[in-house]
Amino acid sequence: MDGESRVDAFLRSKNEPGYANQGGYGAPARPVRNGVGIAALIFGILAILTSITVIGGVLLGIVAIVLGFIGRSRFKKREATNGGVALAGIITGALGLVLSIVLVVAGAALFFGSGGSDLVNCVKSANGDQAKIQQCNTQFQQGVTGY
Repeated sequence: MDGESRVDAFLRSKNEPGYANQGGYGAPARPVRNGVGIAALIFGILAILTSITVIGGVLLGIVAIVLGFIGRSRFKKREATNGGVALAGIITGALGLVLSIVLVVAGAALFFGSGGSDLVNCVKSANGDQAKIQQCNTQFQQGVTGY
């Protein structure tokens, strides 16, 4: 190229006849939108960590699952690059949701299996009398612990 740089040769060729309207580099790339997939994973992890509470595990688990599916949809449309993160959000959200439901069912079974229905009936029959309600609680605790 006789000392001429490639850039200079390219620019010179653009100005020569026969090279007009060569076109550009195409449409500009759309920005990557990974935020939803990341949010799904964060909510999924929080759902697992708060699964001991009904609101935490169930609500955050559902949010994680919904965001995860939105993130996967964006990945399939090539609007996002973190399809695996979105999938992990779906999985952790589902785990948090299921774990929370299992804990609630097990807690209810344990409560009613150890005389919880008797406690509920006793408190209802107390009609707001705090002394009777306290007596109901004492009887329930004695029935559960044996003391």
